[in-house]
This record gives sequence, structure tokens and C-alpha cells, in this order.
Amino acid sequence: MSLSEIFKKSEHEEEENSDLNLSQKSLVEHVFESCIFTRCNLRDADLSKTRFISCKFIECDLSNVILRNSRIRDTDFSSCKLIGIQWVHLDDFVNPSFDQCILQYCNFVGLKLKKTKFFKSNLREADFSQADLAASDFRESDFSKARFSETNLSKSDFRGALNYIIDPVGNKVRGARFSLPQAEGLLAGLGVIID
Repeated sequence: MSLSEIFKKSEHEEEENSDLNLSQKSLVEHVFESCIFTRCNLRDADLSKTRFISCKFIECDLSNVILRNSRIRDTDFSSCKLIGIQWVHLDDFVNPSFDQCILQYCNFVGLKLKKTKFFKSNLREADFSQADLAASDFRESDFSKARFSETNLSKSDFRGALNYIIDPVGNKVRGARFSLPQAEGLLAGLGVIID
């Protein structure tokens, strides 16, 4: 689909979009259902009040998109840049999946994201405070300077994950899976010295 065709209508179903440049454009109040976006640039786009249902984003740049009062359901992001997104501004955020994505500086505070896949993703300086991430898949992800405070991480999988510091007293970690030597990040918040 071409750039002009995207703006001709506000409802899109089962469309495939490749190499579109929507950077700094406004797609307010659009509906995308079962659509595929490949190598599209949506950096700094205004997607307020827009709905994405069962969509796929592949190798797209969605950094700093505006998602006020938007909805994302059953949508997959693969090898995408999603830097600086305020996910907390969504009205509905259900069953997203992130595979090998860059999610630096993202805000997930207080969100209910049980069983979410964040596989092999870069989550540096992301804020997960007070979020419910029970049974989520964080395998092989990088958590440099990410924040966890009153976060439910029970039954989550952190095997192969790097650079996390999680206080097991201030967060729920029962049944979560960790691997050595990275699991030392569980002791850092307790002031324990490991030689």
C-alpha cells in the first residue's frame, strides 16, 4: 500500500505495508486489523486513538510514537526500534510480543502484561515499576539500568538475561527462573558482597 492510500481511509484490514515513511505524520483515529508493517518508519508519528489488532511490525522504527488513548491487542513486534515509548498512555495493551527489539527508555509503569514475550530485547533504562509481568519471557534480554520496584515477576524467565538488578524483597520473584552468573543481580539490591 502507498503512503497516499493509507491516508485515504481510516480503517485498514489485512493490508501489507512495506518501506513506508510515516515519520512525524498523524494517523489519529485509524484502525489497523491483521495488517503487516515491514521496514516502515513511524518515528515520532502521532498514533493517538489508533487501534492495532492482530498486527505485525517487522524491522520498523516506532521510536517516540505518541499512543495517547490508543489500543494494541495481540500485536507482534520483531526486530523493531521502540525507543522512548510511553506505553502507559494506551487505553488497552493486551498480549503484545517483542522479539529482538530495542525498547530503551520505555515506560511500562503499572501495566498488566502477564505472559508477555520480551525475547532477546534491549530494555536498557526501561521502567517496570509496579507492573504485573508474571510468567513473562525475558530470556537473553539486556536490562542495563532498568527499574524494578514492586513489580510482579513471579514465574518469569530471565535465563540468559543480562545486567538486571532486582531486589527480591521489593519485587515478587517466586518461581521466576534465572541463570548463573547473571543471577548475582538478585543480590545487588541487598547490599551483599560477592567475591
